[in-house]
Amino acid sequence: MLSRINHRIYAFPTVLFLFLTLVFVSAGVSIQSEERAARVSKANTVAEQVKISLEVFSTERIQALHNVMRNWPTFEPNQVDWFNAQALSLMGMQKGYSSLAFVNAKGNIEWIATPNSGVKTRLDNRLVGQPMSELGLTISSMSEKFESTLIFSPQTQHHHILIGRAISPQEPEHGYLIAGFDVQSILGVMLGELVGPQFNFKLAADNAILFESGVLVNDGTQVSLAPFSFITRAFTLSMQSQLSPYNTGMLVIVIGLIMTALVSYVLHKQLKGAVSLSDSQQRYLTASEASLDALLIYQPSDEDFVLVESNSYSRYLFRGACDVLHAMTLSEQMRYLELHDIPKHVQSVAETGVPYESHLPLTSDKVAPEWLKIQVVKAANNIAITVRDVTERFKAQQDLKRSEEKYRRLVDGMHRHFVYTKTVDHTFIYVSAGLEKILGYAQETFCKNEPKYVRQVPDETFEIREIIARGNKPEPYLVHYQGSGGKSVVLEFSDTPILDEAGALIAIEGIARDVTKELALQEEVFFQANHDQLTGLLNRYAFDAQLREILLHTNDNAACTPFSVTGKSGDINSKTNVTAINLHREPAKPSVMCFIDMDRFKLVNDSCGHPAGDKLLKEISTIFRQFVNGQDLLARIGGDEFCIIFRNQSLDEVTQCLDKLLLAVSNYRFVYDDKLFFVGASIGVIEINESTQSAEALIKAADNACYKAKHLGRNRYFVFRENDSQMAIDDSENQVLHALHKALQHDGFELYSQAIMPLTVPQEEQGAHLQHYEILLRLNSKESGLISPGLFIPLAERHGLMNKVDLWVVDNTLKTLESNPAHIDNVGKVAINLSGITLGDEMALHKIAQRMQSTTVPAEKICFEITETTAVTNLNAAKHFISTLRDIGCSFALDDFGAGMSSFTYLKNLDVDYVKIDGSFVRNIVHDPIDHATVTAINNIAHSMGKQTVAEFVVDNATAEVLRKLKVDYGQGFALDKPKPLAHRVQWRVKLASA
Repeated sequence: MLSRINHRIYAFPTVLFLFLTLVFVSAGVSIQSEERAARVSKANTVAEQVKISLEVFSTERIQALHNVMRNWPTFEPNQVDWFNAQALSLMGMQKGYSSLAFVNAKGNIEWIATPNSGVKTRLDNRLVGQPMSELGLTISSMSEKFESTLIFSPQTQHHHILIGRAISPQEPEHGYLIAGFDVQSILGVMLGELVGPQFNFKLAADNAILFESGVLVNDGTQVSLAPFSFITRAFTLSMQSQLSPYNTGMLVIVIGLIMTALVSYVLHKQLKGAVSLSDSQQRYLTASEASLDALLIYQPSDEDFVLVESNSYSRYLFRGACDVLHAMTLSEQMRYLELHDIPKHVQSVAETGVPYESHLPLTSDKVAPEWLKIQVVKAANNIAITVRDVTERFKAQQDLKRSEEKYRRLVDGMHRHFVYTKTVDHTFIYVSAGLEKILGYAQETFCKNEPKYVRQVPDETFEIREIIARGNKPEPYLVHYQGSGGKSVVLEFSDTPILDEAGALIAIEGIARDVTKELALQEEVFFQANHDQLTGLLNRYAFDAQLREILLHTNDNAACTPFSVTGKSGDINSKTNVTAINLHREPAKPSVMCFIDMDRFKLVNDSCGHPAGDKLLKEISTIFRQFVNGQDLLARIGGDEFCIIFRNQSLDEVTQCLDKLLLAVSNYRFVYDDKLFFVGASIGVIEINESTQSAEALIKAADNACYKAKHLGRNRYFVFRENDSQMAIDDSENQVLHALHKALQHDGFELYSQAIMPLTVPQEEQGAHLQHYEILLRLNSKESGLISPGLFIPLAERHGLMNKVDLWVVDNTLKTLESNPAHIDNVGKVAINLSGITLGDEMALHKIAQRMQSTTVPAEKICFEITETTAVTNLNAAKHFISTLRDIGCSFALDDFGAGMSSFTYLKNLDVDYVKIDGSFVRNIVHDPIDHATVTAINNIAHSMGKQTVAEFVVDNATAEVLRKLKVDYGQGFALDKPKPLAHRVQWRVKLASA
């Protein structure tokens, strides 16, 4: 019996080996035959393509030569030049020519044209004048066909084809045209494009091999084409597809034999293993009893399964219900345990043999486990089910998973933040997903290459790392990185050291946030706070601060006087040998300040509006920039006023520079709306030295010098000298001052007005609303004509006349309204400006109050305007002034709000009805988002305080439309209404009402 079993163990694998060997050898032979046929087909296809390409190439060149001959000029005075131009053009358009030769009717060479590069040529113009035979070709003058020859050139080591014929056999006097072709160069290019390295080929003509690649093997796969014409020569082509380095048929045979041997060996081992199966089964039973998994064997029975065997651990796992379950079929057991899907999966395993595994919750309270791991496999005709209690592990995994998911959602959902972990040497080993949104790098990429992305680290990096090494938490610090798009990103890191039980540093964790926008906003706010928004120059606030620093530095240098160190008097030659030491400081060069006031600026503003004025200021500031260097200061300190401080330059150097600056200004022409303006600059010059007392005194002196320059004829400078410290008012200023006094005594002023239009009312309905306008003032002088308010108002303020001017305006405005009662009915508000001097003058307040109480004009029709800066400077006086006149019924407006340094706190403390938004924010609101945001904030906060808003400098309809969208209440500017005499406005309204 044992001998028969051993015979089967070896006989069956041997028979299987012989059978499979026969199958694989047959398949390999068949594959080799098919591969040979495929090689022949591929070679034939490629050979035909090569033939067609060469024929097309030949036809195009011969046709081109025909075209040259047909177009040959009959009466061309210089046929050589014509031929050379045509030949170069032809060779530039069609590649492959090695030369084109023109031979005259006598058979002598007239000219040879050769291409610039690309092919080798055996001919050149050294043959000019030689007979045609020197070219290697002789042509009959009567033939209309091309004659050709194939020549090998020792010079180029290439074969060349020469073809040619008479240009016109009917007109032999035109001569001959001969073309040369470098065969190897042409074939090398064309065959390199068409034939890959997997082909061997040979191209021949006239018993000469012109081009070949590889070695043709006589194995029955070589393809030879019938001779074909290439540039009038008969060519033959032989081609063969290279044998693949891998012989597929042989590979199939070898692999098949290996697989056959392997299968036979496996079968032998299986048969041999079956003999010892009974021993293995016994060992398996022993192992299953010792297992910590429940092992259940089921047998199919009437479309269900019955339990036939189980190990001892299954009785422990299902304790309490083991006896009940043992008597049930598989389906009944699963219903009992409320595992309703298991029978379906068991049936699937029985049918397909694919194992099934799952973790299932056990909701039944009839057994102890809450979570089970179930594995179902097919064992011959039976089903083996392994059950493991994974309650504790699964609960722990679920808790950990929920915790991780919660942490992940929290960390990855952080906007512009990410958390990180670093090693003790500050190498990143983990960053959360938020980093990718900030820098654009994947988390792994950043951790690996973080040092490459760093652009700037804190100066105190070493100190920060020392603090962390001591186990302390440092202050947050900033690091500049380069993002994936190339932009700079600033991150703020907050490190927390992680220590072990011994207090040693083991890691660093923390949170980082993107502060790029915050820093950019801070820089922008700082720039806006210190620079003029229109010109980009320093503003008055920044200029004053810089000027004070310069004065402080100048005074410090003056205090450092030369000093000496000596011994006691008479001890210089004593035994102590103490020598006097004198330390002298080089005196610093003084600085020079120039106060600049633009001439005829108001003419531009009044003629073309504020946009023109803005454009003029920008262009003038560009001119000024050309005359200052990096250490000088250039600022715009007022409407049309600029200041320059030339650092460390003498007065002579500065005046030379000013001569050039004034020349540049005088040569400048401002053009706007086809209008041409000439402008100038009046400059007051003063030296800054140790005798300068204060910034205020310096600016005042420079201002006086500027006015001196203006009255001396404008577009010049005037240097303030020490003996001019109490500059008297010059003749021109006296004239203005005289005109001002005369206007106060004899009513020499003229009242103008400008409408303040409601923006929340449709334009077609504005005519039905009450008028709201502001009173403006003009001064007429018989001697000087119209005097600018920018000239006489500062003069009135300097000489203490402004309160009288204000009282004149109030009195005469009321007189005009009193004399036109019909107009009063159409008026909502008349706005009158009051100066800072009037605001602090108790007597002026008393007079205005008496005048308001005595007039027939209703007090609620009058609105007094005070500037923001004046109100804040005289806050208590302003509150008293406003309170007194509001008790009478007058209203108040806070003018130029936003231009000063006040805050909304002052606005809350001032009982005003209107807030007039400064025009510097309004004029560019359409294009400047900062101005837009500023106006929005002022408007919203004013409305929240119950105050109405008025926007100044509304220069165009686009600005007005933006203000309407922002719900600003009123607008004032050239786009809405231009200034006109008050008398005209009153009379026009009266006439309109009577009509």
